[in-house]
Amino acid sequence: MQKQSSKLVAVSVGLFLLGLYCAGCASSKGSVSAVAPLQTDVSLGKYEKVLIEIKNNDNIQITASEKERILMQIIAAVKRDYPTRFKGVNEGGDDPATLRAIVNITQYDKGNAFARAMLAGLGQIKINADVSICDSSSSETLCRYEASKRFAWGGIYGGSTTIETVEEGFAKAVADCICGASEASKGKS
Repeated sequence: MQKQSSKLVAVSVGLFLLGLYCAGCASSKGSVSAVAPLQTDVSLGKYEKVLIEIKNNDNIQITASEKERILMQIIAAVKRDYPTRFKGVNEGGDDPATLRAIVNITQYDKGNAFARAMLAGLGQIKINADVSICDSSSSETLCRYEASKRFAWGGIYGGSTTIETVEEGFAKAVADCICGASEASKGKS
């Protein structure tokens, strides 16, 4: 009886830990790839403010409210993950100390919850964007990155995960592009 009880405890603990691991996956940070890394002679330290703008390709099905939600999540990620980096995020006008981040959504696929529930890998949720970091006053592009986040888990977890949860991880990756652009270009490609 005691062996059976200890097995039950071990299985319960294992399932609990697996649940914790899975719970973080959908909202974990997406990936960043440098398309045009920051030049070595350019310093982003002089910029005190950032203006973040969300755009999308014409063939991408995304509503204005979805773009606004993504923008709010990116702003929240910048403020949370890099609290001292900028004095202002999406505040005020264009002055010489303002960095402009243009997030152009190139893929926004909500996937299919039923397909994900049936088999992992089917019905994937996918979000991709080109992130251009520009000098606000000159409009010169200082660097460009690709940020992406995918989710393909199966079962109940896969079927119950929504694109809103995956957007959190995407926003974290975009925040890295904006705030840690020079670090992202060195560490990821």
